[in-house]
Amino acid sequence: MHSRSLLGALALAAAFLSCSAPSQRSGLTAQLDGPHVKTLQLLKGEAVGGPQQPLSLQFQAGGMSGIRQFEFTVALEPAEAFDLSSVSFAPAKPFITVGSGVEVTLEKNLRAIGIYLDAAGYSGDGGLGTLTVKTSSSFSSSTQGRARILRFSAGPSSKERDTYTEQQLNLSLSVGP
Repeated sequence: MHSRSLLGALALAAAFLSCSAPSQRSGLTAQLDGPHVKTLQLLKGEAVGGPQQPLSLQFQAGGMSGIRQFEFTVALEPAEAFDLSSVSFAPAKPFITVGSGVEVTLEKNLRAIGIYLDAAGYSGDGGLGTLTVKTSSSFSSSTQGRARILRFSAGPSSKERDTYTEQQLNLSLSVGP
């Protein structure tokens, strides 16, 4: 089976599974209707069960057309269950970022960005990057956390973009046992 069709089949299967299923990776896919991105997928790494453990959220997009920049905002709940000072964003190649690539907003949300320097923009399917944050020292096996995508925006420029809200995306994953 072609690797892209296998990835698509896995993404569809993950969308129907509960995010708290006992698998090592779980995820959801949003079908988008814009001209620049057709799907956005959120994948969670291994289950987090204790304090000071890394949580990784991987972002992938399908059907990208001429993408030169993207941005997403993530809410981690409860915010106190995470060490927001440990947050980092590693963009997937060919995207790059400036500095740490992520900022903590006044609302304690995480805003990450990526850019592609080629004038033609990036087209196709692929990773956008991985957001990593450690759980706080108060995180325990009974902590019920959640990661929600509040906003996603991508396109060839800051004026020409596909922008989606939390209600349009409906991408939320359980974090914890």
